[in-house]
Amino acid sequence: MMQNAAEALIIGGGAIGCSVAYHLTKKGWNNVVLCEQHDFATGATAYAAGNVILYTLNATISRLNQYGVELYSRLEAETGLSPGYHACGNLRLATHPDRMDEFRRYMGIAEATGVEARLLTPEEIAALWPLMKTDGVLGGLFNPRDGHIAPADLAQSLAAGARKGGARLLRNCEVTALSQEDGGYWNVTTSQGAIRAKHVISCGGNHSQRIAEMVGLTAQSVPVRHQYFVTEPLAELSARRAARLPEMPVMRDPEDVFYCRQEGDALTVGAYDGRGEARFVHDAPSGPAEPFPDELEKLLPYLERAMERIPALGRAGVRRVVNYAMPYTPDDLPTTGPAFGLTNFWLAEGNPFGITLAGGIGWQLAEWMTHGAPSIDMWACDSRRFGDWASREWSARKVEEAYEHTYLLPKPGEELPAARPLRTTPIHDLLSARGARFGVVAGWERPNWFAPDGVEDAPSFARPNWFETVGAECRAALTGTVLADVSHNAVIRVSGSGASDFLGRIFSGDLPRPGQGGAVTALSARGTFAAEAELVCEAPERYTLTGAAVSERYLLDILRRQAPQAGLRVDNLTGRVGALMLFGRTARDHLLAAAGMTPADADLSPCSVGTVMVGYARVQVVRCDPFGFEGYRLQVAPDLLRHVFLALGDCTLIGARALECLRLEHGAPVMAERAECRGDAGGCGTGPGCCAPSAASGNRR
Repeated sequence: MMQNAAEALIIGGGAIGCSVAYHLTKKGWNNVVLCEQHDFATGATAYAAGNVILYTLNATISRLNQYGVELYSRLEAETGLSPGYHACGNLRLATHPDRMDEFRRYMGIAEATGVEARLLTPEEIAALWPLMKTDGVLGGLFNPRDGHIAPADLAQSLAAGARKGGARLLRNCEVTALSQEDGGYWNVTTSQGAIRAKHVISCGGNHSQRIAEMVGLTAQSVPVRHQYFVTEPLAELSARRAARLPEMPVMRDPEDVFYCRQEGDALTVGAYDGRGEARFVHDAPSGPAEPFPDELEKLLPYLERAMERIPALGRAGVRRVVNYAMPYTPDDLPTTGPAFGLTNFWLAEGNPFGITLAGGIGWQLAEWMTHGAPSIDMWACDSRRFGDWASREWSARKVEEAYEHTYLLPKPGEELPAARPLRTTPIHDLLSARGARFGVVAGWERPNWFAPDGVEDAPSFARPNWFETVGAECRAALTGTVLADVSHNAVIRVSGSGASDFLGRIFSGDLPRPGQGGAVTALSARGTFAAEAELVCEAPERYTLTGAAVSERYLLDILRRQAPQAGLRVDNLTGRVGALMLFGRTARDHLLAAAGMTPADADLSPCSVGTVMVGYARVQVVRCDPFGFEGYRLQVAPDLLRHVFLALGDCTLIGARALECLRLEHGAPVMAERAECRGDAGGCGTGPGCCAPSAASGNRR
């Protein structure tokens, strides 16, 4: 008879689910249950190509990948079951000068995260991959610890380790309903009976949306069709094996968008063939996500290019074609961690790196659940970066775009166009008419810079075409007044009895007094920085919190989870407040002139909060002094924002790239602005110290 209680219940027995079970038992969790509706390692795990990849331009993913490689290397000795890991290395070709710049940029990430990597000459590449023609190859990047793994064997090895730690892994146990008691425990209805669990972890892969719907969420993970094929044996590879030569590394040719690796005496070849095709957007498969019918004709253009690079492919027959659905996310990063608005419900979904990330995701989720916070910076993967605005339809189009860009050359400052515009501020058209070139942050269209007529973004690994213009925007703050639309920021009001004591427990530092504002910081359970925001005390026990756009759900979550049951309100005002940032050497004079006031008429002292009339609108003025300049946040109702913007008159408009440069020059903390600048832009691209690249331009397989 099945036990009906669990400390943690995991839904899904693929590589991710088995990894979570394994790592929870390693952290001492002694009543872990995993429910798999079919058999372990079915679905996306069963059909994955199994490539293990260290390469990424995202530092968080690099650390997760590095951990996975180390784990897979030692797993057999610990569990007794081999995951089938072949550490043959990974070779990426460069046939375009910009690709070599990409590789050089990656070398900094590799060094910072402890990943072994080196640049290769064409001659060194030919020695590693003698079946390849190196015509047109400028160089390459080699990660010697990369390789490939047997996905089903990995899941079984992790499952064996979880069982050794005391976990119960249940086959043919489908979760059909979820409900939560007032005390926080989850009632989990399964095909084998009911289980009462303190924590539930969703690792459903292609079934993530069905699980999300049970608890009122929208899953941003959407499967995308991908296919690869395995050839018949090749004489050249048989000869290499007979000569006991080492296995050739996994090879990727990004310009021709294909990958190829040795599979015994055969080759496995896959390609990111054209536009991504989202599947199961609204209806998850009723059974295991079986492969789709072969569509080899879609691979033929890429196969022809692959045969030019590897002539032996032209003599090989095709033994097997795999065309399957693999989970993707809108920004090509996992959705991991606590689910928004729910107690003890966790997500480990949407892992575009799939098998590679299985070890790292299980590791960090177990850290998060055990200690209240991850042990590395997981901000980029936090599932709460998406809000209500991220519909399933939006996610489907963005995952298609992410798939399409898998091998396309990523450049700093790149903005991706799909599913735009989505969220716009009331003055979007006025900014566009004045030359705004927009980027995206949390679905919002936000000016990156203001370009001369007819000039569009031209990202570059050297100086992009916005370099001089952004420099001029920065200099304008030194000599005059600049204005930025910041209506996209997260705005949350906390009010009611005990608001001061409550916020004092959440945030470090002294709270502002009525009529004042100031910066506050939230710490994680490990004592690390978790979020930074501006806090304004509008009246006794009434506060407004302003943070980075992508921190909206994160801030809401930490406030609502800890708020007392009665006497306190936490209201989300995001999108219901129009805001402009006015700052610079002459900002005070400019504001007073626009308001028709003299210095004696208004209190504009540091940290002050007051009201002035700009035109015919009453405006809340918060003295905030960004980046060492005297400056003000001007807040009005959205329907008055256009009027205030026009009434402020002539001043230099400034975009996100200049704001980031000013932050760097000032040496201000990165917490509040890092999320603002990551967006889908791949970094501001203004110079060598610009913000880190985003997933949309940085995660490559």
